[in-house]
Amino acid sequence: MTVKECYKKMDGDYEKAVRLMGNDERIIKYLKIFQRDTNFDSLCNAIEQNDFKTAFNAAHTLKGVALNLSLTSLAASTKEITEILRIGKPNDDIIPLLQNTKKSYELVLEGINTLLDR
Repeated sequence: MTVKECYKKMDGDYEKAVRLMGNDERIIKYLKIFQRDTNFDSLCNAIEQNDFKTAFNAAHTLKGVALNLSLTSLAASTKEITEILRIGKPNDDIIPLLQNTKKSYELVLEGINTLLDR
């Protein structure tokens, strides 16, 4: 699998990623770093514990990382959750949004793992 194919699988913007990072080697470097990022786990744990300040910080950071890596679908779903958490008192929409974000996140990890197994 090429990096471009990986981005298609992850519902990302490969051309934008190349413009931001310069080449496939740098993209791969940052995707490897993304694999070790703990913000998604922090987001899930914080929501489970009703710690919405920590959840907001994790979601906001994850959104920024996704935008910097041009992971379009993950950035969009994380943006939605971030905006609900920004007010500090999320409503019943938070769980479906978290599930949607989880699907996008897992798709990204699956793409990265497939890419790195090449």
